[in-house]
Amino acid sequence: MKIVICLLQCVMFLCVSALSGWGQKREFDYRASVSGFLSSEKQLPFWAVSNRHGIVPATNGSVLEAGVFSGFASGRTIRFAYGVSAAGQLAEGENNLFIDQLFASAAWRKLQLDLGIVHRETELDGLSSTNGNIIWSGNARSLPGYRLRTAYISIPGTKGVLSFKGSWGDYLMDDKRYVKHTLLHNKSLFLRIVPHRRWEVVFGLEHVAQWGGTSPDYGKQPSSFVDYLRIVAGREGGSAATESDRINVLGNHLGRQHLQVSYTADDYSLSFYHDIPFEDGSGTRFQNFPDGTYTFYYRKRRTGKWIDALLYEFHYTKCQSGKYHDRPRTPEEMEGRDPEDNLKILGGNDNYFNNGMYQSGWTFHGRPLGSPLMTAGMPGENGISPGIFNNRVLGHHIGLKGTAFSRIPYRALLTYTRNYGSYSAPLPDAPQEQFSCGLEAVLPPCGLPFRIDLGIYGDFGEFSGQNIGVSLKLYRYGKIGR
Repeated sequence: MKIVICLLQCVMFLCVSALSGWGQKREFDYRASVSGFLSSEKQLPFWAVSNRHGIVPATNGSVLEAGVFSGFASGRTIRFAYGVSAAGQLAEGENNLFIDQLFASAAWRKLQLDLGIVHRETELDGLSSTNGNIIWSGNARSLPGYRLRTAYISIPGTKGVLSFKGSWGDYLMDDKRYVKHTLLHNKSLFLRIVPHRRWEVVFGLEHVAQWGGTSPDYGKQPSSFVDYLRIVAGREGGSAATESDRINVLGNHLGRQHLQVSYTADDYSLSFYHDIPFEDGSGTRFQNFPDGTYTFYYRKRRTGKWIDALLYEFHYTKCQSGKYHDRPRTPEEMEGRDPEDNLKILGGNDNYFNNGMYQSGWTFHGRPLGSPLMTAGMPGENGISPGIFNNRVLGHHIGLKGTAFSRIPYRALLTYTRNYGSYSAPLPDAPQEQFSCGLEAVLPPCGLPFRIDLGIYGDFGEFSGQNIGVSLKLYRYGKIGR
């Protein structure tokens, strides 16, 4: 909790610095909304809940949101931005009031530091099932922490053909989870190649690691600065670590390898994205091929048509480097070996988003932080998430965005999945099929002092059952000057 207190103090310091003494006129954006959700079953349909930063409750109910934000002021060497928003849930068993965002950001040239609780940017027009990131999709609440990142920086001598960007952050997982007060380290590095003004190729690597905290089974886990360096480097634990962490690496490590190829024409752009998840060395060596998401994204330069953007995504996570992590060595393989060294490591059963020590896995407040097509188990009576029970998935996803009749902006999401559970706990009668859909639209202005958003959602299949839901959102936004 000391980390959270320190972060909040830093947020307040930056806010005060930005508000005082600078003397420039600043505008604030305010947003307020009230939403109602109703479905034919107790649980809301998939696309009524998923990829909404954990704000919408899982059951029928309503949500109240309010926030004030300030963008970066121009004309200063060091620029500041900050914001705060809260959300209230009123639903069966989920009445809750929480801070959704509370952050302060500072920018200097191409560097930016974010402190506090802040949403990550929405990518691909909000049409992707993963928001363009299979391990960090915006499906769960945002974590408290800091993130230092850069825009693309040109590599000297390449005339802009080669550039790179990166990020470095640390967070606290302060929800109810199996290992209390789990720490999280995150870093990324992306290389961009622009061989022609119309073409762009990006290679990237993102790494996250859960570490520290207090386990009910093994007690307080190593969390010194030396242990932090081990986490950053992906090294084995020291003498205070568990036997498994001394043999392998300290903490729970996962990440993604990223490839993007984009073409920009005069009146449209076309992109291909590929994310490959990894849980250990076998994933980084592509032993888990063909696992990952394969995304094709088309967007028109001029909007306001029936179809402004179109996305297709293929999701496959069935391989996981094979079914078995290890097997007994054959008599021939045992020749000349220590009798205790009787297992041959195959590197399979990657078991995405799960871990033996950090049993709540890659979830936050009970929801997957990565792709929502990976399904988390329901939290128990103590509110603790048991982790991911369905991570072997084959899926097809389509997203559409446009303006109907030149007056009604809309977004449509269509998702078909075949769900297998996991290697260690396969679903009965697998695969279980599921089709989920959502259609959301903004009604034309009708003289009211707020915007009206409507949504209709559906689930059909064996995995989640049959369910129809609707939503109504009254939304007001504007600016406040000073």
